[in-house]
Parts: sequence; structure tokens; C-alpha cells
Amino acid sequence: MRDAGFHDQFAAMLRGGEVQTVARFTGGNLTGLPVYRNSVVRAAIDVLGDNYPAVRAMSGDGNFAALAKAYWTAHPPRDGVMARYGSGFADFMTVHAPPGMPSILPDIARLDRAWSEAHLAANAATLSPGDLAGIDPDRLAARSLRLHPSVRLPLFRRAVHACWAAARFEGRMIPAGPVADETVLVWRPHHEVRHRTLEPVEAALLNQLAAGAALALAAERAACGIETFIRLLNDGVFARD
Repeated sequence: MRDAGFHDQFAAMLRGGEVQTVARFTGGNLTGLPVYRNSVVRAAIDVLGDNYPAVRAMSGDGNFAALAKAYWTAHPPRDGVMARYGSGFADFMTVHAPPGMPSILPDIARLDRAWSEAHLAANAATLSPGDLAGIDPDRLAARSLRLHPSVRLPLFRRAVHACWAAARFEGRMIPAGPVADETVLVWRPHHEVRHRTLEPVEAALLNQLAAGAALALAAERAACGIETFIRLLNDGVFARD
């Protein structure tokens, strides 16, 4: 079992290669290897299904299993934390999705991925209105604010948030919205991942702050008022320094 090449050939066998390729490492005893391979493939499909539940719901179990198996064959896990597996699944689908599957599935996958990343992000205390009480207005205007580590801001060219949420959390299929830019905020301010569609001015402000602009400059560039900032502050999207 320690012979050079065993792990590479065993991995190739698991990904669909001939079982006989590892015969010399097993003394010719191949009993159970096909069953083991099937179990590994099934586990990979289940993991991807758990990480991309909206995609699975919208594509159907059979189509999803074929797509997940193809992805696993091309991109086996490299990380022991399986909740992180599938980082490139959305891009993979743009090329390899079977004909007839919904064209918005890659965008649905990106939202599933944003949810997972928010769920796994580092913990951090959130900035609250009370934390800013008493700060001189000029100092506050010049202050840079750090987004909470869990914040994800995927931008889409059509309205997909409602479609994604219905599929992921309710198992319902509803049409995607009209073709129009939509930024979705996905974040975990405390213990539960939250998500909502952002108003364009909210998205502009958050993107400016994420780029390092001071609060006053970010608000000017986003053309937003204090009420937009307060709404985001109350949502817990900023990290306390």
C-alpha cells in the first residue's frame, strides 16, 4: 500500500477509472472496491446537495446527481471541512450544466455559496448605534467602517433572490424576476444567517465602505442620506473595532 503511485491511482479509480488499475496494490483482491467507489460518489453528491440545496431543488434529484458527480470527478475535495466543498460549482455549471436545466442555476448556486460562506465566516461583534453615540460628527464622518466578516454582496443581472429563497427554504419553484441589477446582502450578524435584497443606494454605500472609503466620502459617492446608513447599522452589517 505504500508503493509509489498508489494514492494517485486509487483516486483515479474512485473518480471513474478502471478498478483493475489498483490490482497490483491489493494483491489482486478487488472485492468491495466498486461498492466503496459508489459510496464515495454518493457521499460527494450528498455533500454538494447539502451545500447547494436551492440548486438541488430547482434541478431535480436526478439532474443534480449527474451534475454533482461530474463536478466531483473534475474537482475532488481538497479540504477536510466538507461544508466548504464546492467553491467552484457555480462556474462549473455555466459550462457543464445539462441541456434543459434552468439558465439561472449558476446564479442560484452563487447565492447558496454566499449563504455557506456567511455561515462559516469568523465571528465578530457587530457595531451598534450605541457604539457611535457621543462621537464627534466630524470624527464619525472621517471614520472608516469595517464590514462584518460574514457579509457577502453578490450582484446579479436579474432578480433571483426571491426565486432562490423559495427553492432553498420552502422547496417552492417560482419564476425569477425581471432582468435588472440586484445586489443581495447575505450575512450573519449573530448566530443565524440572514439575507435580503439591497436597495441600489445601500449596495453603493456598502461597496464604497468595503473599498476603504471614509463614511462621509462613501455616502457622497453613493448619494445616500443618513437614513440609509442607520438602516444598515441596525441590521448589524458593520464590525465593531
